[in-house]
Amino acid sequence: MPYNRETAGKGGHSDFVRNPDIQNFLSSCEYLRPPSDDEARVIASQFIQAPEVNPARLPNFVVASDASKNDTPINDKLPSTQIGFVKVSHVLIAMDRYAELIDPATRFVDPFKAAALHRNAQPVTYVLPGSNIKYRGAATVKDGFRLAVYDQFTVNRREGTSRLVLTETLLLLNNNRLTISKCPSCSSQIDLDFSSQQTLRACSRCGVNVYATDWLRLHEGISDFGDNTSAMTRMMNAVEHLLLGAFVLELLNNSPAALSSIAFIIDGPLALFGEPAKLHQRLMSLIHEANARMSTLGYEPILIMGLQKTGNVMDHARLLEKYLPNGVIKVIDDVYRQTYITGSDTVSENFGNETYYGQDFLFKTEKGRIFNFALPYPFPDKGSNGGDFATRKVMLPNYGSLIKRACDLIRYFELDLYDNAIVPVALAHRHASISLVPGGKVLDLITRAGLAR
Repeated sequence: MPYNRETAGKGGHSDFVRNPDIQNFLSSCEYLRPPSDDEARVIASQFIQAPEVNPARLPNFVVASDASKNDTPINDKLPSTQIGFVKVSHVLIAMDRYAELIDPATRFVDPFKAAALHRNAQPVTYVLPGSNIKYRGAATVKDGFRLAVYDQFTVNRREGTSRLVLTETLLLLNNNRLTISKCPSCSSQIDLDFSSQQTLRACSRCGVNVYATDWLRLHEGISDFGDNTSAMTRMMNAVEHLLLGAFVLELLNNSPAALSSIAFIIDGPLALFGEPAKLHQRLMSLIHEANARMSTLGYEPILIMGLQKTGNVMDHARLLEKYLPNGVIKVIDDVYRQTYITGSDTVSENFGNETYYGQDFLFKTEKGRIFNFALPYPFPDKGSNGGDFATRKVMLPNYGSLIKRACDLIRYFELDLYDNAIVPVALAHRHASISLVPGGKVLDLITRAGLAR
């Protein structure tokens, strides 16, 4: 690591150039190469015509979400001592209002109506102790982080009579009972049950408080001395998907008819990674349960869609894009993924078995833009036989009308401003993102002023 303001030597690369072991290493590596023209045509032949309904089957409302984070040092002299900021933004788009944005006489967008659309964005913010920060007198950074997560999750994020408390959502997703069998502070084997009436208990061995939110295991990425940015990323991921669960639960219990007329779009895959990954099983079960109830009431299943802008599936799509005709779709089965995307010789028993609750699709629109979207698996769980589930999850009839509705929604909102973008996600990203300047600088000032008291 260089000293501050120290510049690198101009010949530092020469040691690598002269070392024969480097060339031997590189020649021993295999990697996934772009397909040849013939190979690309073979791959493209596996795509089918995308379903299209005229008129398009569109929801009445669209809720799009995106999240971002920022890790801010408390001052320039202590760059490794940080506070973490997480922001999740939801944008509600009423389809009738969106259709009125363009003046039919001039074909120009009405700026006042566009501004009103932006005012429908609702951000939810969280602040957490990062590296080398002890919160509320906790004995360790990790214990302070656990307490901060609990405090943030137990706050009611909504005004009025309705509530939005993520601890309550977490418990509802687990049938109002959580069990923690290992103390997150002393690592002793324990057996603590949590419910909506009891979200905090003490470890019988060390006496330190254990919280219902410890079930997410977000604290396991925290080190007393290291960089804790990965824990902030896991927190951001968990919050965004928990909020989706909260919205579905609330509407399912209070207004199923309204739930059938709303589409939810998440920026990213329908998956959770790292320590809180087991939450994906609860979300998969919730969505299936909600759709079963919607069916008994005579409503269509909920349209929930994940949309990925980057990643290995989109890398593959861009290599293949010029060989694909417009208006085609492909479900990404495990054999296709391993053969053409990850380059593995062996097919996994079920890709994403521990993390994903949604199936990936590739869709090239009639206008030539390509999208990687995901729909929730139409099953309550993955069962014990991964191979059987891997087959069932890619059978298109199992998704009913959802594929057609997802394609129609993408067609309606596809956007010229960014590559492979749709309007709701672009709006959500605009309101969720924290710019380095001035946003990041403002957070620096807030952090330093707050800790200087």
